[in-house]
Amino acid sequence: MMNNTLYFQSNPYLSVGFIFLVLPILTWILLNGQRSRMVSFWCVGTICSSIGFILLSMRGTVPDWASFPLAQVLLFVGYLGRIQALRLELSLPQWRLRSVLGVCVVFVLVFEGIRLGLESTSLRFGFVLIYNFVLSGVILFLASRIVLELRSKNAFLIVFAHFLVVIIVFARVVELLTGTETVAETFSSIMTFKAGMVGLFSAVLNSLGYIGITLDRSVRRETALKTDKLVALNQSQQVIAQLDRQRSLGALSASLGHELNQPLTAVMANAQTAKKGMNRGVLQTDQVIEILDKIIFNTQRANAILEKIREFIKPARIEKKPVDVNSLVRESAQFINQDLMIRNINLIFNNERGALFVLGDATQLSQVLINLYRNALEALKDQPVGVITVSVTQSAKRLSITVIDNGPGLSEFVLALIGDPFFTTKADGLGLGLSISKAIIEQHGGQLLMGNAEQCGARFEIILPCLSV
Repeated sequence: MMNNTLYFQSNPYLSVGFIFLVLPILTWILLNGQRSRMVSFWCVGTICSSIGFILLSMRGTVPDWASFPLAQVLLFVGYLGRIQALRLELSLPQWRLRSVLGVCVVFVLVFEGIRLGLESTSLRFGFVLIYNFVLSGVILFLASRIVLELRSKNAFLIVFAHFLVVIIVFARVVELLTGTETVAETFSSIMTFKAGMVGLFSAVLNSLGYIGITLDRSVRRETALKTDKLVALNQSQQVIAQLDRQRSLGALSASLGHELNQPLTAVMANAQTAKKGMNRGVLQTDQVIEILDKIIFNTQRANAILEKIREFIKPARIEKKPVDVNSLVRESAQFINQDLMIRNINLIFNNERGALFVLGDATQLSQVLINLYRNALEALKDQPVGVITVSVTQSAKRLSITVIDNGPGLSEFVLALIGDPFFTTKADGLGLGLSISKAIIEQHGGQLLMGNAEQCGARFEIILPCLSV
């Protein structure tokens, strides 16, 4: 009886089989933290194939039931395990255990029927070559789909590995069918050291390829999770911004009432004048037309105010368009006109001449400005003479909107926390206004800077990319 060294040298497939057995174990270890049903199917399938490979190479030294039916069943199950893993990677349905067991039973019956019933070595060998060819082709097909559909370049390794197997097995089948080689010669050529090295090379490519596929899947999953989180965050920010606008509307009700009261009062006054004049018969046609023009003008003015309110509070899709900043800062100030008059606060605009444009959503930018205006109003509640200065300047490709009040300014404690969600100095505040404003400006590619002015008071500066039109 030959010693172990001579036996391994005369039977290279045995040594290859043991190396083949190590690969799924290494794969399982390397994919720690990435394990899933797919990984389990792949590793178990590869282990089954490697054990079957070892039993097949030990033919003559182990019982026939181990080196013939058991070895072939393990090789067959190994193929099914790897195919199942690739199917799950493609989100295809998992096979039922009952169906797999049924297929394995049929496989054993066919193989043993050929081996023991027909006692045909050539048919048995041909059957083994054909099922290896077919199942390798299935893996080749599934790996190709992973390359194309999932954009996994690592699947190329599995494609290449099984392409080699398919070509080699196909060549052996052709030689067997054409009679170029006998079964014994074909089997001997398969059992050579060179063929064993090709098999080992194919196994290594398979393992490396599947490790890469699993890592690609992990990257795709993490990317999808990050994308979902960003979408959810964006949606939540929009919802919070909408709620903040609606909440702000309550605080602005007095100002809005004043804005609507002016055109409506003018409409009523003109209508009453027209009625009295017509009753007395003292109105000329041109005077009636003039009164009607005033009514139309004030009606349109009231409608414009209502439309602005509706646009401000409704949930709308963000649409970035060119926005005239000089017009925006003045129009946004209309929402606080009543408060300015009641508190005797002066609002001063220092704007550069001409139209200055940014690309953005006018409603959202208006929300930020109104929030800054109302913060300034709040800071001036105890000031005998309040002044809010709004400046618009442009330098290079940046545009700056600065809101400064002459209040007491911000303490060091407030400066450290201002802008953080839920931090507020107001008794009835939610602490979301500046946080939302900061997020809106950042979504527009800009910055919201918060601090104190050089002389006195708080200073808030919006910096946005300038748009050339």
